[in-house]
Amino acid sequence: MKKILAMGAFCVSVSFNAFATEKMYGVVTSGYTDLKFNELETDSVNYSLGLGHQFKRQWYAEVGLRQLLDEKAAMTAMKASSMYLAVLGKAGHQVGELFYKLGVMNIDVQGYQPADAQSCTLGSVSAMSGLCDYDEGLLGGMIALGFDYHLTLRTMIRLEIEHIRGEKDFKANVVNLGIRYNFN
Repeated sequence: MKKILAMGAFCVSVSFNAFATEKMYGVVTSGYTDLKFNELETDSVNYSLGLGHQFKRQWYAEVGLRQLLDEKAAMTAMKASSMYLAVLGKAGHQVGELFYKLGVMNIDVQGYQPADAQSCTLGSVSAMSGLCDYDEGLLGGMIALGFDYHLTLRTMIRLEIEHIRGEKDFKANVVNLGIRYNFN
């Protein structure tokens, strides 16, 4: 699924003509993730990289990669990353743009935790360590609300709050702060 999304994003970005390139932007964010999956609740720093395009006056399409979580402890570990494709609706103002985002995600979750009957429904148990290992590919959806504040003609500060839900009771709440750069 990741390869298909990546290939689709590449083909779309390569096929834009010079006029369309003027309406493109890049965004880099980092923030806080509160995540629940497979009986574990944890929080961590996240970061993401995205590329967007304004296809109508008030509409954007955005594709990106995100590292949601990478946490290790004595008996547990979890790493969650994703690729996303989203549509943003915006309301512009002199100081910036208020936006909402709806999208789909391909989420990869890997980790281990102490094995017991309830928590090891997703993975395999290692007899030596007594740990349940799992490596899951999930489909998820996202909804977000944010604001891009103008710093200069091309540079904006992005503040975003996002909620993600996925298969197998995957849930994440994300707060991000970042920089958006308009290529025009």
